[in-house]
Amino acid sequence: MPVNPRSHRKQILLFLLAVLLPSLVLIVITIRLISQEQELAQKRILDEHRRLAREIGQHLLVRLEKIKLQETNAAVNWILHEARPEYINPEVVLVCLIEEQKLTFPWEIIQTKRASQQTKENTNFSHIIQRGEKEEFENKNLTRAAQFYRKALTTAKEPANKGFAQLLLARAFQKANQSQESLGHYQEILALPSGITDEYGIPLAFYAAGRLLDAGESLSEVANRIQSELESKRWLSPSESYMLRGTVEKLINFSPGGSFQDTAEDFQQKINEYIAKLEQALTLQNDFQSLGLEENQNREAQRDEPIWTVYGAEPWLISYTPPLSGSQPLLIAVDVQEILASLRAEGNNSKVFPSEFQFVTDTTSEGESLGPNFPRLKIAFGPSIDTALKKQWSFRQSFYLFALILILSVTLFTAYLLWRDVRREVRTAEMRSQFVSSVSHELKTPLTSIRMFAETLRSRGSKDKKMQQEYLDTIVNESQRLTRLLNNVLDFSKIEQGKRIYQRVPTSLYEIIQATARAMEYPLSQLGFKLHIKTEKGLPDIMLDRDAVEQALLNLLSNAMKYSGDSRDINLRLERKGDFALIQVIDRGIGIDAKEQKQIFNKFYRVPSQENERLPGTGLGLTIVSYIIKAHGGRMEVKNSPGGGSIFSIYLPLETRE
Repeated sequence: MPVNPRSHRKQILLFLLAVLLPSLVLIVITIRLISQEQELAQKRILDEHRRLAREIGQHLLVRLEKIKLQETNAAVNWILHEARPEYINPEVVLVCLIEEQKLTFPWEIIQTKRASQQTKENTNFSHIIQRGEKEEFENKNLTRAAQFYRKALTTAKEPANKGFAQLLLARAFQKANQSQESLGHYQEILALPSGITDEYGIPLAFYAAGRLLDAGESLSEVANRIQSELESKRWLSPSESYMLRGTVEKLINFSPGGSFQDTAEDFQQKINEYIAKLEQALTLQNDFQSLGLEENQNREAQRDEPIWTVYGAEPWLISYTPPLSGSQPLLIAVDVQEILASLRAEGNNSKVFPSEFQFVTDTTSEGESLGPNFPRLKIAFGPSIDTALKKQWSFRQSFYLFALILILSVTLFTAYLLWRDVRREVRTAEMRSQFVSSVSHELKTPLTSIRMFAETLRSRGSKDKKMQQEYLDTIVNESQRLTRLLNNVLDFSKIEQGKRIYQRVPTSLYEIIQATARAMEYPLSQLGFKLHIKTEKGLPDIMLDRDAVEQALLNLLSNAMKYSGDSRDINLRLERKGDFALIQVIDRGIGIDAKEQKQIFNKFYRVPSQENERLPGTGLGLTIVSYIIKAHGGRMEVKNSPGGGSIFSIYLPLETRE
């Protein structure tokens, strides 16, 4: 009887109306209540963000203005006295003069001061150096060149000229392969102060460090000099910075490894960080006029409030400082990360500054403004702050959330159970419909054959004995086929009801194999099949229901015939496998997909394929086989044969007859 699809749609519609619709309405109401609570909570979070931003902005401004005042006073002192600039606060990265709307960096001030202090040597010193260079480069007479450089060294009065003459002398000795003299001079030059430079502002010690590294000498002395330069608070000019980086790279190449290698790599990281800071300062010099800091200063004067502007990829806070005591105006740059670290380190600020936040520019939509004193700077808080604030939600919101989860869980679980039952009923109805159709077809086929051959015998009489015997054999075979089909249906009904009773008696498996082969002899021969039987002698009798096991083997052989395709060979084997008797039915047919092998023993199940649609079957044969074998304490296995087809294996426990 076919299943009516309208009844399925009716069941689904009733299911939706009776279960899902009321639950959906309740869920919508609950979600709305939770949404309102979330909106209030979000508003509280935003208010808390604004409050924190104001407090942080105030603390930050107080700290920055204190730094500005200290650094301005210190800068006036070293500018007026032409001393080496040193910063009081570690957060400060740059203090520079503003001259004619242009930034003048500390190293430029120092170089100008050195140039003005250095008096030009008399023409005698310059003449001696020129004669020495002529002998070195034009005449290739290194001995004469060294004599002139030594003479210049003795006549020089300024330390820079003395160091320059000694550097030329060391170079001449190096070219003349007088390595000991050359290295001795380079080592002396390496110890010269950083203030002794060439005309480009590069310390002469840097040149000596490079020459010593090229010779593979004095690695420790060079490393110590590099360390002292990196730890000094003075600004290095771009030329000094790039030359120092090249020296560090040489040191890494000549490093013997171990801790010395680690130290050299640490130098490299520090000089790279310094150069990144230097390049940001040079970019600031180019962008200075476009930043409008002087306009901000006018606004400060009108509002009596300082303004700090954020600048750079590694953010600095920069501010314009008006001239004090007749000095020039200054620009002060403070590293954002450093000042935040110092603020967090102060005990009284630990509650104000949360653990997770970052500064962002006004180019992004996220974050809260720090106030008018920081026009381009905002603060974005991390998730931990929001998490802490969300813990303050009201009990009502928690209750709504719990209720929603409970309702969703119950509804979904109930819906799943109901939907599973509905789908199970639909599948069962479809399989039963298919089963009835298949059984009807299976019953009709042998009955038609029996009737046709019986009517033929009645009409033609019994003149042809051979034909009469063939027809009678066909009638008997179809009757046996019909009997097997009815037995399968009846046995399955008993199995499902738990009424199937097995009469177990000591039985020889060899006899069951032979009896099964005799029962299938005629249908196999009619379709051209060859059954190859291989049995192992000496197996003990087993306590089993002979008819049930024989029925299981008949079902397997019938299946093998159905799904053998063009092959006409079937193997039936019996052997001992440890404590089990193994019976195998092997065909060379179409095989079974690995995904389907676990489902073929389910009731009414047939592998969905075009071949199966053309083959008769009820979907009960393998199910009955599985039940019978399990009832005897055995197990079933199925796998594809390497040569094509399927192998069905039955394992029955051996029980020796007493």
